[in-house]
Amino acid sequence: MNRDVRAGVNGVPGIPGAPGPDRLEEACDAALKLFLERGYDNTPMSHVARELGITKAGVYHYFESKEHLLYLIHRNTMQRMLLPVVEQAEREPEPETRLRTFLTEYARLATRDASARLLINEAKRLSPEHYEEIRKIWRRGFDLTRDAIVALQAQGRCKAGLNPTFAAFAALGMCSWIFYWFDYARPNDSAAVAATMAEVFMGGVLEKN
Repeated sequence: MNRDVRAGVNGVPGIPGAPGPDRLEEACDAALKLFLERGYDNTPMSHVARELGITKAGVYHYFESKEHLLYLIHRNTMQRMLLPVVEQAEREPEPETRLRTFLTEYARLATRDASARLLINEAKRLSPEHYEEIRKIWRRGFDLTRDAIVALQAQGRCKAGLNPTFAAFAALGMCSWIFYWFDYARPNDSAAVAATMAEVFMGGVLEKN
């Protein structure tokens, strides 16, 4: 990628010739590709600079640190992939549909892109401030899940003895584990995996008619 990186929208680094958000996305994607290939620890900023076609000093001019670059990648990925799933589910007024939609779409997302596994593993590298910002996005998915379970319990449609907080952690943990066992060489299994995750969880928490 033999091009200069220049300041993008609101001072965020970018690659010329594209709209501001696309510039950031392209830079983050290039660095994420290196992290996936080499590992976060084994990817020095000099390699990132080479991939972006700039000097190492240039990288540090636009990215405050390697942690800052990881944060931007994490934020960009969450905004592009997870937030649309959360927002789609939040628009569903009926709690069972809302919960099923979120679990199905989150599970389907987990079968499409393995990069989230690296981001989850490396989240501990983020500064407390950056980690808290990322955690708030994940928290929306957790709150959506727990609140839907509480609403279903209030309607008498979900097992009353379940702890909604524990059940929400179970749901997210089940779907997040897909990143670790799914065979990404078999993308045609995506729909079946997503449907299975949703059915297993919903079947376990809903009262039988």
